[in-house]
Amino acid sequence: MAPSSASCLIAVGAFAAAAWGSLAAAGGEPSRYATLEAERAVTAACASPAPFVILDTFAFLKPVNIDDEFDERNEDGAARIGHGDVVAAIVSVAHPAIAPYQIDPVFNVRTLVRDFRRLADDIEAGRIPKPAAVVSSIVLPVSLREVNARATMRSVPASEIFFRRDELRALVTGDGAPGNPYAEIDRQIGRLRAGGVPVFVAAGNTGPDDLFNVLALSDGVYAVGALDREGRKAGYTSAPDLVSVWSDGYVVLTETAEGVSVSAGRRVELPGATLPEEREAVEDFAGRKARELVLDVPSEIASLPRGAPVYLRSRYMHAVMQPGLYRTEDLLAAYGYPRESGNFIRALEQGPYMHFPSDTIFAVDVDGALRFDPLGDGTPGQVKLQDATSFAAPNVCAAEAGQGGARLAAAARE
Repeated sequence: MAPSSASCLIAVGAFAAAAWGSLAAAGGEPSRYATLEAERAVTAACASPAPFVILDTFAFLKPVNIDDEFDERNEDGAARIGHGDVVAAIVSVAHPAIAPYQIDPVFNVRTLVRDFRRLADDIEAGRIPKPAAVVSSIVLPVSLREVNARATMRSVPASEIFFRRDELRALVTGDGAPGNPYAEIDRQIGRLRAGGVPVFVAAGNTGPDDLFNVLALSDGVYAVGALDREGRKAGYTSAPDLVSVWSDGYVVLTETAEGVSVSAGRRVELPGATLPEEREAVEDFAGRKARELVLDVPSEIASLPRGAPVYLRSRYMHAVMQPGLYRTEDLLAAYGYPRESGNFIRALEQGPYMHFPSDTIFAVDVDGALRFDPLGDGTPGQVKLQDATSFAAPNVCAAEAGQGGARLAAAARE
């Protein structure tokens, strides 16, 4: 029996991508890009002087879509930073202009529809300049197994997810059915694409499992996977076969007298910002013997339902747990992470002890003393390690990939 035209197209597409990856890897360096299209999108966006819009939530930087006065000081006078502030700071290391864009902090598929619609409206109306790109650490996870359950034809294996995106998008959106929020997100992203604005999104951090970021199914959207400190594809990256670009996801935050740096203190990307809880955890525990400090997770945590969401578990843990040092594996189990998950494995690689509630992970010296030096060079002021695809997505303009925090430091020196 002759193969179907769809099967032939998938095979040709897979061959073309493999061939491009091999060509791009000439000289021994692993390719950052799955396709030539992805490389061209990154190159054009990074060469543009127009700003990168960062879709996220902010506590320090003033979003361009908020007219009210934005006070970055907390009640205690500390200028804390939020997730979006870190993402924007990473972008600013290698790109000259940023435009923080506040999204609804009550995140779900319907609020995200409103966020993308509002962004497209603002760009088309000229309320914000046309950006070089949109960067989003938002992950809208969907199970490949559950999507395949809706299929009437051959299911889509993970290895074919990139080349059969159109099929998956039709299943998720109900062929663009009115009222389907996934269809509406795709339509709003289509407005950005029509305006020549690419979107770089975090692939997700749940690997190895069957979840993928549904945003990456839309045309003009490029999923970004994380490279670890050694330049390897991080095992926690969701749906690696859907990834278009690989970038450093390993970023160390340092606190200086001038503010917070994401480039090992060579530059201060968030002047005036502070990380008081993280600094206190490092100052209180680094250098002390772990065995004298470690606490046991309360037994009542084990009574939580197995399927309880991480945020509900976290809320309960804050109510019943004593702040202090715990074994990393015990704390992750309390959060509800499966032992085989990429998040669990990644955290154990970083160190055997974890502080609650700051989630600072400590390594130990040969004599059992706690150590926090994720850069590995003794750089002063290291207070927080960020390691996720959320921090790879803003790193697409990196001159070189695979050197973790050292890459950002080098970029800041240039």
